[in-house]
Amino acid sequence: MQNPPVQRAKADADAASGTGKLAGIDLLRFGSALAVLLWHYQHFSFVASQAFAFQTEAQPLFGLLSLFYRYGLYGVQVFWCISGLIFFWKYGQALADKTVGAGGFFLLRFSRLYPLHLITLLLVAGGQALYASTHSWYFVYKDNSLSSFFLQLGMASHWFFPRTGFSFNAPIWSVSLEVIAYLFFFCFSRVAGVGAVATVGALAALGLARYASELPVIECLLFFYLGGVLALLDRRSAGWSAVARHGLGVALAVALMGLCAATAAGAIKPEHAIFGIVPVMVYLMLQYVRPAHAGVQKVFSSLGNLTYSSYLLHFPLQLAIALVCGALGRAIPWRSPWLLLGFLGMTFVLSFFCYRHVERPLQAWIRALGRPGALGFHQREYLLRARHALVGARNAGPQ
Repeated sequence: MQNPPVQRAKADADAASGTGKLAGIDLLRFGSALAVLLWHYQHFSFVASQAFAFQTEAQPLFGLLSLFYRYGLYGVQVFWCISGLIFFWKYGQALADKTVGAGGFFLLRFSRLYPLHLITLLLVAGGQALYASTHSWYFVYKDNSLSSFFLQLGMASHWFFPRTGFSFNAPIWSVSLEVIAYLFFFCFSRVAGVGAVATVGALAALGLARYASELPVIECLLFFYLGGVLALLDRRSAGWSAVARHGLGVALAVALMGLCAATAAGAIKPEHAIFGIVPVMVYLMLQYVRPAHAGVQKVFSSLGNLTYSSYLLHFPLQLAIALVCGALGRAIPWRSPWLLLGFLGMTFVLSFFCYRHVERPLQAWIRALGRPGALGFHQREYLLRARHALVGARNAGPQ
């Protein structure tokens, strides 16, 4: 059995899901995943670790997708901010009250993130070895060393940046930094709590640290705590009058449009504008995209569930396409809209089956093995419980 705080957190999540409260966040998660996929589409033009004869404007359907092709890399910051929002909302008070232990918190995160990470890491390691045997170089990411492999095994690939860089299934770098954010969040919440003073104070300190250093881990923590501030604002604003809530919404929407216009005009650099654009966009999606129809809520939730799979599967798929083209003696036709549509379609179809038949069952299986008291059962009964959890996961959502 899960402890009561975790059960309450799940009940809160289910209730919010049922009212469509997180529908906008699910849709934004999917949009951010799509943005990252389109940003990485340029990989198809690479020879070794460099783009060859590549022009951003020459990518297929550029007129329709230019925003994603130009700014898709910032989908990562959106993910970090959303993670902070969800973690503060779902676990914050339970951690501050010390009713969720380190073991339970670790088990929830490990079971959610690690199985697919390990699978895709091994796929890329094998694929890169095969690719290098026929090309004399690796595809896109040239660091596939043993030391980097062990860092990847520990989900620590970007912890020591710039001493370590992108390797193997490189998109995991942002998730590896989130692991540090989870650890910081757990420790800081238990010591200082998750109230306004502690959260805004942490955000201010991280802002100063980001001003002094451009280390990615600081930026990850900063966006994570921006999400935490949004969770606090959502909770506080629930008690406001409708006029006050919508007044804030209008003001933020105007600010968002102003920031976007200034960025498009070149008055503000995108890497600076995102510190305003991302949290405002997340907050507005949370507050104003709440479809009443249960069917629409389910569609948005299903799209959101594809994000982690698509994030980790798209580079292995690109590597597989590169291997097939190499075996056929053909260059990758990266300018073709058919390749783009096929790549996106295959990524999301694979993500759907992966989420349903790999992520959820393995998550449930690991959590069953890690339940308190499980090790006291006879081995046969112990494995039987894990098997039941594996089967039952097909009808249960993520926690």
